[in-house]
Amino acid sequence: MKNDSSNWYVIAILYVSVHEGEPKNLDEDYDTSTNVYEERHILVRATSTEEAELLGEKIGKEYEDPYENQYGETVTWKLVKILDSFELLDEQLKTGTEVYSRYILTEKVLTTENVLKRYFNE
Repeated sequence: MKNDSSNWYVIAILYVSVHEGEPKNLDEDYDTSTNVYEERHILVRATSTEEAELLGEKIGKEYEDPYENQYGETVTWKLVKILDSFELLDEQLKTGTEVYSRYILTEKVLTTENVLKRYFNE
């Protein structure tokens, strides 16, 4: 049982991969035709949604740690936006605890196959 007024929140954060420098030793996997984005979900403990989002942004900026990839480029995952915050309803984290959920509203004419292609094309 918790002894303060804080709750668990999931913060959804969007990052974009930024590459700098001249690539070396290119191979068939090197691709300049796409951008890479990461949607990352982190847990924070906070007393309000606003506090949770501020904490999420602070932690999110700490993730912007540059590194060198196998092509000699400097890669930085840049925080684009806090996409969402979601207060967990369960006080105890356990197997089966829902940690993130979102609703996707679409036009009625859009088929499930179209939704999968548009929102989950991986």
